[in-house]
Amino acid sequence: MDTRLIMQIEQVLDRLHTPISLLDADGNSLIPNDDIRFTLPHLSQPGIPTFQDGRLYQVCTSAPDWVMMTTVNERDDARDAFLLCDAMISAIIAASEAGNDLSNAYQRILQNDLSLAELDAMVDEHHIPASNPRCVLLMHMVQVQQRNAYEILDEILPRTSADVLVAMDKHTAAFIKDASGIEDADELRQFACAVQETLLGEIALPLTIGIGEIARNVSELHASYRQARRSIEIGRAFTPERTIHVYRNMMLERFLSDLSPEIADHYHALLFNRSTARLFSEEMLYTIEMFFKKDLNLSDTARQLYIHRNTLVYRLDKVQRQVGLDLRKFEDAVTFKMLLEMRKCGNNKSKGKKAR
Repeated sequence: MDTRLIMQIEQVLDRLHTPISLLDADGNSLIPNDDIRFTLPHLSQPGIPTFQDGRLYQVCTSAPDWVMMTTVNERDDARDAFLLCDAMISAIIAASEAGNDLSNAYQRILQNDLSLAELDAMVDEHHIPASNPRCVLLMHMVQVQQRNAYEILDEILPRTSADVLVAMDKHTAAFIKDASGIEDADELRQFACAVQETLLGEIALPLTIGIGEIARNVSELHASYRQARRSIEIGRAFTPERTIHVYRNMMLERFLSDLSPEIADHYHALLFNRSTARLFSEEMLYTIEMFFKKDLNLSDTARQLYIHRNTLVYRLDKVQRQVGLDLRKFEDAVTFKMLLEMRKCGNNKSKGKKAR
């Protein structure tokens, strides 16, 4: 059941003077959302009201599985309210179906499932902006409970009239965001952070977001989608502690992920092998990674690790003596970093068609 559709209908019913409830075909109350079940009379065709036991019932014209009910006696004003409510429900359903058609169109565009002629026809049919700058943010949720990612995000995601949310599968939705006025990827990252915080605050569900490049026209949207999906795949292998992955900022990881596992293992083993196993203990690797995070700054790293600066220097000297790399020098630090990251290439199993 479309939760958003029910919410829209509930807003309509709340504005009516006559109290009207919406039931399913078994008599279960949908609006209000109470755990109540009514015994339905034999109902005739949609649009024809039926009076029984002080209640008036009528099957919705556009939704034969839904029944309107009011507890007032059989009066003309109740029948008029049914007519009005039925017409408004039909309009909401029609608008929803049109929205679903648009969502399906965007889904095919993102999946690059159209020829150029079909793309032009779909853009014209659905009045899709052809040249507006847009960016795809792919949103993945492992925990969706009884709903899907689209339904959950549809309720909390802030958007403008130019933004579109597209359901991709149960756990994934693509958010096509209008990029007019957006200057850099950091703005998109900040937006993604705000979405994560809202989701955690309201329903306590984690969310992983991949951000593709900005597409300058509709024909480039599938590339932005592919990049957003690829950034999540690569991020899981190289930076699993992060939940926002920006394709533009992952050049090193993208390069390494293109290496075959055999080549990556070969070069990784040049530095990390039996003879260096004792040197590169968990403590030593943690020290080095913190040194890199602090931009090779000895004092900041020592403070972060709660060790004396001389202790840090001793550890780095030890690495230099045994493997010949002085991590205080930029070139040696880059070499070490790349060889270290190559251990993760084997974890990146998605070696299909890659975004470039």
